[in-house]
Parts: sequence; C-alpha cells; structure tokens
Amino acid sequence: MIDRLISIPRLNQPLLFHKWEKFVNGEPINEDSVFVETMRGWQRSKEYGIAPHKLSFNILSESELAGRRARIQELFTLYEPHLETIKKTVCTHSSSYYILLADHEGYVLHVDSDQDSAQKMHFIPGTCFAERFVGNNAIGSVLATGVPLTVIGAEHYVQALQQWTSVGAPILDGQGNMLAVIQVSVPCGMEGPYTFSITVAAAKAVEARYIQRQMASQLQEISNNLSQLIQQREIIFNAMSQGVLIINKDCVVTFFNKAAEKIWDAPASEAVGKKFHCLRSPKCSRDESFLVRTIREERPFTNLECNCTNGHHDINLLVNTSLFRDENNAVAGAIGIYTDVTLMRRQEARIREQEKLAVIGQMAAGVAHEIRNPLTSVRGFAQLIRERMDCKNSSLKEYMEIMIQEIDQADSFINNFLQLARPKPPQMQQCSLNDLVIQFIRIFESQAFLRGVKIITKLQELPLIVIDIGQIKQVLLNLCQNALQASTVSGTITIVTEYLYKDKEACLRVIDDGPGISQEDLDKLGTPFYTTKDTGTGLGLSISYAIIDRHHGRMEVKSRLGEGTSFCIYLPVDIQF
Repeated sequence: MIDRLISIPRLNQPLLFHKWEKFVNGEPINEDSVFVETMRGWQRSKEYGIAPHKLSFNILSESELAGRRARIQELFTLYEPHLETIKKTVCTHSSSYYILLADHEGYVLHVDSDQDSAQKMHFIPGTCFAERFVGNNAIGSVLATGVPLTVIGAEHYVQALQQWTSVGAPILDGQGNMLAVIQVSVPCGMEGPYTFSITVAAAKAVEARYIQRQMASQLQEISNNLSQLIQQREIIFNAMSQGVLIINKDCVVTFFNKAAEKIWDAPASEAVGKKFHCLRSPKCSRDESFLVRTIREERPFTNLECNCTNGHHDINLLVNTSLFRDENNAVAGAIGIYTDVTLMRRQEARIREQEKLAVIGQMAAGVAHEIRNPLTSVRGFAQLIRERMDCKNSSLKEYMEIMIQEIDQADSFINNFLQLARPKPPQMQQCSLNDLVIQFIRIFESQAFLRGVKIITKLQELPLIVIDIGQIKQVLLNLCQNALQASTVSGTITIVTEYLYKDKEACLRVIDDGPGISQEDLDKLGTPFYTTKDTGTGLGLSISYAIIDRHHGRMEVKSRLGEGTSFCIYLPVDIQF
C-alpha cells in the first residue's frame, strides 16, 4: 500500500472512477486495488444511504452558525496565524483552492478561498460535511477515523465532490477529543507535494498551542482551588443582606460585599484598597468609626446603632465588629457587619405617629362636636346683634366684629383638629411637582418680601408624580410658614427639588438659615399641640405628617443650632393610586 501520509500520489483517476461506478452499482470489485481508507469510506457512505449522484447538504441557520463560531473562537484565533502559510504553500501549485475549518460535528465555520472558487457553492459556511450527509470526504472521514488523510478525486463517494482533492487534519484536545478539522482542497490533478504535510503541521501547531492553554487553565484552576475558602467567603457574604466590610491592620479595605456597595453607594472595585476613612459615604456622626476602633482598641463592638447620612437622607446602621488575628495572635484585621435598619426605624416612627394621631382623633371627634355646637349659636347671635345695632353703638358693633373673628378662628382650629380625626382622602392626579412649587412661590413670595426674607429655588428635572395637589400645597405652606417665622430679616428660604433615581422618589426640601432646632425639640416635632411658637397651635406639622403618610411618602428633618433647619419630603414616583 502507498504511504499516503508522506505525499499525495497521482492516481489513475479514470481507472478509479470505473471502480467507483461498479461499487455504487453494486458490482463486485477487487478491494485490494483500492486504498483501504477509501474502501471503508465508500462502505460507510453506502450504509448511510448517501445518493452517489446527488449532493445534498445540511446547512445551519445564521444564528446557529454564529453560535458555533462563538464556541470555537479561541481555536480560530490560534488557527488564523497559520492560514497564510497554508495559502502560500497551496498557491505554488494551484490558483484555485479552499481552506476550511470545521467543528467537531463537521460543520464548516470558516472558509478561505480564491476569488473564482468562492463563486462555487460546495464549500460555504454552515454546511455539514459529516459522512452521514455527504459521504466520505476529508472532513467527514477525519471525523470518522480520527487521523489525517487525503481524499483524491474519484475517491469521493458523491460524484459532485470528485473534482476536488482534499487534505484533512484533526485538531484534538489534551484528552484526545476532536475539536475541529482543517481541510485544504484544490482541483483534482493540481495537488502539491507539501499540501498534506503543511496542513498536518498547522493542525498540530494549533493543537499544541490549545493544549498549552488548557494546561495553563488547569494550573489556574488548581490555584483557584487553593483560594477556595476565599471564594466561599465571598459567596456567603455577598448573599447576606447585611453589609460586610473587612479591613487589614492598617485599616485598608480588603473585602466589600454587595450589600456594602448599596450602603456606601460605591462599587467594591472603588472601595477595596482604600483606607476605610476615605470611603465617601455614608458619613457617620461619630469622630471615629467602630471598625477602626476595633483595630485600635483590639476589642469587638456588638449591636451598636450609628446614625449616618449618605448624601440624600439619613440612614440607621446596626454595627457589629470582630477582630482577626494571625498565627502569632497579633491583630491582622477586623470585620464589620452593618445592618441597615432605616426602614425599621421609619416604620417604628410611623407607628408612633399613628398612635399619637389615633389618640388625638378620638379626642377630636367628641370635643369638636361639643365645642362647635355652642360656638355656632354664639356666632349666630353675635351676627344678629351686630346687624341690629345702629350707628350710635359703633363701639359695641366693633366688639361684635371681634367676637365673630375670634369665633371663626376657633372654628378654623376645630377644622384642623378634625382633620386628624377624619382625614380627607387625597384626590390624586398626575402633575409636575416643579410646577406646583412655582405656582406656590408666586403666592408666598409676597409674605416673605414683607418679612425681608428671600426665596431661592433650585428645581431639578423631575418625572410626573401622582399626588393631591391641594394637600401637598398645604404641607408646603405649613413648612414655608414655619421657615419664614424662624428666619430673620435678610434671611433666605431655599426650596429644592430633585429626583432620587435609585430610590424612585421625588424629593422636596424646604431649607431655612434660622436659629435651628434643638435635639430635644426635634424629637417632639409632629406631636399634636406641641409648638415652640407663642401663637402656634401645634397642629400644622401633625397634619403635614399625616398628609405625607397618606401619599405613601415620608418626611425627614435635619437641624443644627445656629445653622438652620431642613425639612425633606420624599414622595414615590412609581405608585399609582
């Protein structure tokens, strides 16, 4: 038998074609006169039921082709540098050629050819050259045998392929599994002596480089296994709802889990490697954080609450810390676990407010009824007396006017009182919060002008929100009147709007530069009848809190003595009532 691994022999094609005709017609032939692999290929093709005179393809869709190409992209990257070498070798003997790369199932994924050959339709991307579809050929037979081989002219079982001589060489992984096949095809009779060897050499080079990468990958995997405890730590900590932060003995952040990213509003990539005190937020009111103190004092802290601000609003963190020690029992670092209890504290505050309002409501329902009835009678008689007085009793008539005004003021107070007992349901409609503020400022600005106070607005672009316009205006009026009364001549009231995209909230702030509110008074804000003003009723903020609560929002207050006060209203923008 001719050694076909050394060179490509020039076979007697007419004689081979005659033997092929006899085989496909079922006539007996002398098998010894045909190469062994050729005869086996014909037999396999016949068993598959391949039609020898008709070439039919199984072709991938564009999406399937793209998917298969993506899966061998790494292999193609290794194969591509050898393509030019193969092309130069083939072109020394033939101006027509095809160079194909097929995957482990025989689907052609990449085709390189001369311009004339490119017009022919046999070798196109997405075509499957497995033997079960097109009979024996270089790609299909390499897949069937696992070794490099050549199929020359009439050695092809399907007649349409017999115009080509094709060399196929497999690319295997480190375990001997088929990855891909390189096929080089030239017109039959244009074979070069080095086509086979250069194709096999290219396949072996790609294979060696791929195996080298596999080994590097395996070494990396071994390295990864050595750090398995670290990986497990990250998985567990990132699944926690609490923020987990680890620092070394120099207070440099070494670990930052997903929940910590939300609390600090910073990605782990930005936090890790920085000193703990360099993290931008949340800012703690304490001079030194518990985690840093854990390192300095070499002791843990348990269940300590810390009030912080993250730039938009206050957050409450429950802090637990613990120490790490090295093999010499020296401090190596510390871990801090931060539980965001802000929502829980807000809910507790809301429950307290609702309890206050419930008590006041029960009082209001009975007391207002008992007071309003006699007041109505008194006002009616006062009005009747006023109308029946003549001009000579002008002083008494003036007294009647004063009585009626005072009765109306008392009635207004009762109306406010009843709002706590029987709150009016909000009439929701979609509107622009900025437009509402602008309309309100036009009315309120004159009051501020008379007091020598300047109104400043800083309105950011906001999405439309669904609110009761009248009730929100009432809240804004209450806050602005409080700010105006707290301001001195030449003072300023700043009204700010902004959209908190992350929280899906619209924020409305009323800020004054007045004397501020003490911590003792801050804790009592919103309590019905509690007021620091000589003429106040103590109901304005209570009603405001109730209105914002009915809008599923919240109100926060920040104040420092001598620096002023900021009331922040947060309203949801994605809730439809």
